[in-house]
Amino acid sequence: MDTPTYLWQIFPNPRRFPKTFVPWWRLAVALTLVPGVVILTPALAKRLSCRPGLPVTEVWEQAGECVGLSDGPYAFGRPELADVMTKIAQQNEAAREGSCAPGTEPVTVGVLLTLTSVGAGGRALDQLEGITAAQASANANKAECVYPIRLRVAQMGATEQAATETAGLLAGDVVAVVGMGLSLQESADAAEVLADKRIPMVSDVITAEGFDANGSRQDNPDYGRCDPSHTYKNGVGRGYFHRVSYRNAVQIEQLAKYLEPARRTLKFVVTPITMDDPYTCTALPLVHARFDTRSRPVQEVKFDPADVTTVKQSAQRICASAGEVSVFYGARASHLPQFLQRLAEQSERGQCLFTGITVVSTSDAARLRGKEVDPHLEGQRLAILRTPTFTSGTVKLVYTPLADPDVLPDGGGMATLRQSFATLRFDPAHLNSGWAIAGFDAMTTVAGAINTLPERQSVTSSQINAAIGGFVQGGVTVGGASGNITFDNFGNRDDSVPAVVRLCPAQGGGEPRTVPVYPVETPC
Repeated sequence: MDTPTYLWQIFPNPRRFPKTFVPWWRLAVALTLVPGVVILTPALAKRLSCRPGLPVTEVWEQAGECVGLSDGPYAFGRPELADVMTKIAQQNEAAREGSCAPGTEPVTVGVLLTLTSVGAGGRALDQLEGITAAQASANANKAECVYPIRLRVAQMGATEQAATETAGLLAGDVVAVVGMGLSLQESADAAEVLADKRIPMVSDVITAEGFDANGSRQDNPDYGRCDPSHTYKNGVGRGYFHRVSYRNAVQIEQLAKYLEPARRTLKFVVTPITMDDPYTCTALPLVHARFDTRSRPVQEVKFDPADVTTVKQSAQRICASAGEVSVFYGARASHLPQFLQRLAEQSERGQCLFTGITVVSTSDAARLRGKEVDPHLEGQRLAILRTPTFTSGTVKLVYTPLADPDVLPDGGGMATLRQSFATLRFDPAHLNSGWAIAGFDAMTTVAGAINTLPERQSVTSSQINAAIGGFVQGGVTVGGASGNITFDNFGNRDDSVPAVVRLCPAQGGGEPRTVPVYPVETPC
């Protein structure tokens, strides 16, 4: 048997190399390569763990969850998204050259969302279903469809930790983006990435001040309590950002009009002690500006979102007020059921002096109309909806929804959305939170802009942005589910104002409904 030259194909065999010179080059190469393997393995594992057997460049693990891009049916490991992502894949496949106007090729629209945020909850599914329904409606409308539309979904993650990276990936192959996440600095960062590539954006649920072309200067915002490092206060998107959602100032003004005729004095504003959330930190100064008087400013009742016991303390303070009490809830609605439940419990124990309490809030309060993905949060939601103080009307919730199927007209765009939902076999209850309607309107706005372009030419994002900017009062509008949509010079919606609704108790164990309370108050 011959003596091997190398042991294990790496180490020189001293029996074959007895001289001073020993060819150690193979070992040197091996040692050079091994550290690279050690370094690359974790990165590769993060990519491969989310989408084994499929391309790893567009999906990866970050902060313990799968993020990235998908054309469907891949659903980022989220079972609740499997059906809608499958529908997107099917609609993308059907959106082929000539499927709208003869000879026109499909265009791709990005859908930039946080599908797992605690701030979104179960409404993220509603939102994506609304966008998908708009894609289906646009591609099926052969009378108006010019370019068939495909969707590419970008999951930013629970804290929008992958916002800029997913936005950068989208920017390379989409003509527009809808969604854009929540009212967070990360959303603004993503908008800057897309604006660099001149990609038009239509946001559907961002309401914080600052998220427009001029930092919402027309509302005289006060960013003094917000994170000083955040840049959204200087404006977002550089002319490429529009939103179909109503900004905080518009919503608070409508709530003020509801409170004033009956001389309901706003006594308290409930707010988180941490003010790093643009949704809450931009709303609080607007509440003071609108409701403070010289003799009595609105009292701030603060709680710590990380400590649920402070929610109970907040309720105790409010319970010490006698008569009819009005409270502005200025925090994320993920904590709203806890707050209402604590008020209800103390009232039922005879520990409250008020005879009735009206809690007013902005659009996030509509979360109580939608089923939660988290069983714990769903239990809290159902508990307050069934508590006697809520069902009797002792505790009332009044808010300004982004859109509400109970108060919108049955015809027009709302009928189109309902029909599309039925065709896709989506649960009609997912319309209740308003996020499906908002998503539908954002996607319909982009589709309407695309359909203004001439046939059989190269579609550019700048053309689409110009078309969106042309949806103005007194000119061209786009018919959404919530009305004919137009924008002001800064990208804010200006065709209408939000409704003011009261959340009514569920009947017979079903889901709650709403009634309008301004300008005419409708009883439950």
